[in-house]
Amino acid sequence: MAKGDKGNKQESRSVLKLSYEAFQRGDSVQARALAKAVLAGQVGRDEEKAAAELAKLLSIEGAVVAETPAAVASELISRTIVPPRPYLFVAAVAFAFIGLVILAIWRY
Repeated sequence: MAKGDKGNKQESRSVLKLSYEAFQRGDSVQARALAKAVLAGQVGRDEEKAAAELAKLLSIEGAVVAETPAAVASELISRTIVPPRPYLFVAAVAFAFIGLVILAIWRY
């Protein structure tokens, strides 16, 4: 049985492409970590080419992403920020529910 050589395949990939693939899978944590690594200077061999391809994919009408690795990484980071509003709403609902349970126990 022949074994696949996955090590060389990963080395030739760009960090931006790995970040974008994680973003497409819904893995925000890994996408942000890899994009921050690009901003910190940890880049692969094909970053410029990958940045040009991903800039076209991430650009929308009215907001064009520059074709540089830093701009694409910044765009990926901005798209993976979790807004705090849902967590605040859940906390308010939980507080109201606990208050109603305490009121019901105290009343009856």
